[in-house]
Amino acid sequence: MVNTARVLYRLQLLDSDLSERLSKLREAEGLVGESRELLAARRARDKAAAELATWGTRLRELEMDLETLSGRIASTEERLYSGQVTNPKELSGLEQDLQHSKRSRDKVEDRVLLAMERVDRCEKAAADAEARLDAVEARWRAQQGQLAKEIEQLQAQVAALNQERGTVAAQLGANDLALYEELLRKKGGRAVVLLVDQMCQGCRVTVPSSKGQQVRRGREVVTCTNCGRILISEQ
Repeated sequence: MVNTARVLYRLQLLDSDLSERLSKLREAEGLVGESRELLAARRARDKAAAELATWGTRLRELEMDLETLSGRIASTEERLYSGQVTNPKELSGLEQDLQHSKRSRDKVEDRVLLAMERVDRCEKAAADAEARLDAVEARWRAQQGQLAKEIEQLQAQVAALNQERGTVAAQLGANDLALYEELLRKKGGRAVVLLVDQMCQGCRVTVPSSKGQQVRRGREVVTCTNCGRILISEQ
């Protein structure tokens, strides 16, 4: 004769194990995809690359300005010292243009040097950010690979537990199964508990001796008179 209470207890153990596996599976599935660390490392790389591009463009612009000014200075000097210009006023104008161009060139040269220093710093920052991204991405790929294996294992365990649960549940009548599932919801996952020394281990209340005898015989489903949980004997 099937001890229904013990079958229900076995079902409860399976449900508890199944709930734990499903919780782990949901947690693992929630970790699938790009991590916050990876996204942050990628943003840092993109920011460093953008800053390098900005300063690289700025440096090229300044170098072009410097080249233009140097060409203007060379052209002005050539005219000034060629002897072809003899008009004092025109010579004075050329001299002023030359001095102005040289002052402008000096300022641009200073800016070029500053831009070159900034580009050097940006190149180092971009290289560091790229290296960090590579490291983070490699670690993330390894974690995702391990995660995929873990998910596969958990899915297999859940499938096996569901199959076993179906086999165990098939031994129970509809009324007993309905009572168990109702208690499982209401009693925080503990529908079936031990009866130890006439005491219900669910609510710690002593039950009548007649109830204890019924539980030990195991011929029917017996519930605690206080909390309503299904009782089983220790053995």
